[in-house]
Amino acid sequence: MQDVLKEPSMSDRKLAKTVELMKAAGLDGLIVYSRGTSSILRPSYLHYVSGFRPAGRRNAAVISKTGNVVLLVEPEWDVLRAKKKSWIRDIRGTTDFCAGITAVLDRLEITGTIGIAGLAEMTGDVYAAVREHGRIHAAEGIIETMQLEKMPEEIARGRYAARISDEGFKAFLQHSKVGVTELELMAEVDYAMRMAGADDTFVLLGSRPDTQEMHAPTDRRLQSGDLVLGEITAVVDGQFSQLCRTVVLGKPPEILVEKYSMLVHAFQESIKELIPGRAAGEMSRTMNRIITEAGYGQFCHPPYMRARGHGFAVGSLAPGGAIDDDTKLPFHAGQFVVVHPNQYIPEIGYLACGEMVLVTQHGPERLVETDTKLYVNEA
Repeated sequence: MQDVLKEPSMSDRKLAKTVELMKAAGLDGLIVYSRGTSSILRPSYLHYVSGFRPAGRRNAAVISKTGNVVLLVEPEWDVLRAKKKSWIRDIRGTTDFCAGITAVLDRLEITGTIGIAGLAEMTGDVYAAVREHGRIHAAEGIIETMQLEKMPEEIARGRYAARISDEGFKAFLQHSKVGVTELELMAEVDYAMRMAGADDTFVLLGSRPDTQEMHAPTDRRLQSGDLVLGEITAVVDGQFSQLCRTVVLGKPPEILVEKYSMLVHAFQESIKELIPGRAAGEMSRTMNRIITEAGYGQFCHPPYMRARGHGFAVGSLAPGGAIDDDTKLPFHAGQFVVVHPNQYIPEIGYLACGEMVLVTQHGPERLVETDTKLYVNEA
């Protein structure tokens, strides 16, 4: 009987691609370093490469040009969790990270030029220990380049995160009621998303009819007539998904319905610019053109507005950074991009509208099931 060829796993493909890019860059080894943080503004390269989300302040995956890999973990007791989460088989705990990283470099016979992804996070003593072994080369680009080619499993993870943000909004809508505090509302949203599978969440809120921003939740109680704004972000295994919506408590005035419809139109038109190869600034300019034609051009820029979108996770366009009219970076198929025509309207206040969208070869793909519209809780 003929053997059935086994499809390489995502970890095998990821490692092979990493080694290929290392060789092209002339690296003898690569250190993927993490200080244990992962956020919208700074996605974790180590989490992406290893599948392990570190808890301690010094952790690293060390990869040789021959494809051997060691995961070095601090604190030492976190090794057990790392072995459950990571595909890397050689996992070592340490109580002395500098000595540990030196031992690993010796073990893998890495000298010459050593790439570091996560260099800005590395402490000076670790940097000095690595420099004793060879020339240091900033190598964030290797991970970013690798992640531009999304694997099916990674796309599936983004879709899953979007489903969780949908669940977060269901809770947001259900619990946006007169008398509920912003903190209580945030707790319900957080609980719903974690029950749906999120391993972390990030929520900004806003209330009051004339609010000018979203912020961390407070103990303010919602009142009749409030505009309740939500920036609801689910995190699943390093992938983020964001959903921005507005709920009005009570019957909405006609001007609110009209202006929110304008933002929905701006969203629908601007996502058409999410085409591989097109500059991201086109998305922002389309959005701002529609809002300007409605008479609010002066409110499309700081201090009223900062960005028209941003990327999420490693390899996305401008992760955590602003996409505005001047952004020249091109879209790539497989990128997750947040498109949000959040807008300050002087007659009303700030409005939240937008969501994460997937760039594909066939055009933009909305990932959430939540309708893009103004929501009303009249009770």
